[in-house]
Amino acid sequence: MFTGIIEKIGKVHSIDRKGDSSVIGLQINEVDYSLGDSICINGVCLTVEKIHQDIYSFSISPETNNLTNLNHLEKNHEVNIETSLTINKLISGHIVQGHVDTTGEIVEIEQQDNSWFIRLKLDKHFSKYIIQKGSITLDGVSLTVNDVTNSGFNVMIIPHTYQNTIFRTYTIGRIVNIEIDILAKYIEKLGNKND
Repeated sequence: MFTGIIEKIGKVHSIDRKGDSSVIGLQINEVDYSLGDSICINGVCLTVEKIHQDIYSFSISPETNNLTNLNHLEKNHEVNIETSLTINKLISGHIVQGHVDTTGEIVEIEQQDNSWFIRLKLDKHFSKYIIQKGSITLDGVSLTVNDVTNSGFNVMIIPHTYQNTIFRTYTIGRIVNIEIDILAKYIEKLGNKND
């Protein structure tokens, strides 16, 4: 479990693709992770499997590669990183599971004063879970939804978030991991309890 507040930016050091699976090595400076730790990488919960100096290795299953943007990673790409929630860690964002629901495509980026407007397109099936002023997770970052349409939604990125996440590398056409607020999925399930 995570909060959607990014703590570090990591860099892809290596990618070893084996069929639909892969192993990625990330360079993450000034951290002290241990084997078996759960780390959120671009919104995906992964497990530390190997450590060599400042290179941390993670296995990615075929399911994760198929559902997320991790299969688009290349050497030297940057990634958002957050460690798992602990008892003494503030929930400054919202509850994030690290279970990506789908991906979206960036169709518009516009700087407005000192913030950035980003509009994303996603499968219409997922629009029903997204509400104006609700929470959404993009590449592991907890954000507030500005507006929703049948084909997507938009968010505003404040300067601190823009400078301290991979949002500063975004371009139109970028594929982004999306995790919907889990409360919306539970409410749907309860509403369909007789199905």
